[in-house]
Amino acid sequence: MCGRFVQIDSEDKVMSAFNILQSEIILEPRYNICPSQRIPVIIQKHGLRTLEMREWGLIPFWAKEPKPMINARAETAAEKVSFRNALRKRRCLIPASGFFEWAKEEGQKKPYFIRLKDGAPFAFAGLWEEWTSTEGEIRSTCAILTIVANSLIKKIHHRMPVMLTPSRGAMWLEFSEVAISSEKLLRPFPADKMEAWRVSQKVNVPSFDNPDCLSRLEMDDDSEKNPEPPAVHASHLD
Repeated sequence: MCGRFVQIDSEDKVMSAFNILQSEIILEPRYNICPSQRIPVIIQKHGLRTLEMREWGLIPFWAKEPKPMINARAETAAEKVSFRNALRKRRCLIPASGFFEWAKEEGQKKPYFIRLKDGAPFAFAGLWEEWTSTEGEIRSTCAILTIVANSLIKKIHHRMPVMLTPSRGAMWLEFSEVAISSEKLLRPFPADKMEAWRVSQKVNVPSFDNPDCLSRLEMDDDSEKNPEPPAVHASHLD
């Protein structure tokens, strides 16, 4: 799954890398992005790419009650009623600089920060929806697609987000053939281009959002206390 991520690239860098022509937000560094928060999303409509904010936790447009889902399995998204329509018509990119995952070690869940070795910009493959409540409130939401973990990440967790370079991100936004996209784009990112390191368990706390979230923690450093790992409600997961 993907339950926390980081976005610290400048707005100019993201706009340039993904050929975004219009931005509706001011992109600021965020070191501990959590589910239910509003996150930057790249949407393409009529050939125009826009950077906007959406709530992390997809609610299908047809849902009677809001039950946000932060992730969608890439292997089954084309079959699941919650995601198949969005997969065909409402794809998005979620720019990121890295993400966190928790490994079970010595009876505890310990956080790791994961990123590309070269620091190049990338984005998660995503889906978006517009949900309207009975009172007329419109909620713009999104979810991150996940896939089986590569050889690096599987040492930490069995799944990982679908990560796309800017060129593959363009294909994700423009391709309409689900079979082609699933076969060529929805696959694990090459492990040899990624790196991971232990970080402080302070990242378990959503309010801890600063550069210290990314500081390397020595593997044998057991001096810090062990806060409870972040809880994710079952309705958040696919």
